[in-house]
Amino acid sequence: MRVESVTLDVGGKRYRGKVNSVDGTPDGGVLVVPGAGHGPFGDVFDHFASAAAEEGYTVARFETWESPEDVADKTDSEFEAEVEAGIDLLRSRGCDEVAVVAKSFGGRLTLRNPPESADRIVLWAPAVRFGNHDGPSVSAEELAAIETPVRILQGDEDEVVSPENAAALAEHLSKGSWVRLRGEDHSFTTDEARVVEETLRFL
Repeated sequence: MRVESVTLDVGGKRYRGKVNSVDGTPDGGVLVVPGAGHGPFGDVFDHFASAAAEEGYTVARFETWESPEDVADKTDSEFEAEVEAGIDLLRSRGCDEVAVVAKSFGGRLTLRNPPESADRIVLWAPAVRFGNHDGPSVSAEELAAIETPVRILQGDEDEVVSPENAAALAEHLSKGSWVRLRGEDHSFTTDEARVVEETLRFL
């Protein structure tokens, strides 16, 4: 496995990142989208990138926001362009199929702006409520329109979003499913190995 530093050029901006890859033709690619203040480097993100590369995947991660101010200034169109650029980079490296793994706030953005070119989506504790609510939410109609297979991993001790919310999201996705992670919190600090295992199983 090789780890290299790379940059992603999008709309005149450059974002630093890392790519974990293997020699030869990859089995697929994975673009990792971080949370607002969690990732894309360190703890479960590094664990997943290494494990996925060992399984034959090329994994790309980029810091497209570095502060709460960056997140607040991010528009939907900018996010969509960044995700598509990341997917394009992976395809340019020989990945015929590309999945997106998105955490928390990144999961919210991914559900609200699903990348059409992604073959699968895994959401780690997406920070978005099901239904019509004040604040970040996604409707049944919006979810039903997503045709990409989606798997949600949700801890049952998450104090940000509940397992019941994850179940409702999965129920209304046309190809949705979810996994309850018992004893897991929002930041996935309890059992990183299970998070990685469940993610790879779906990929």
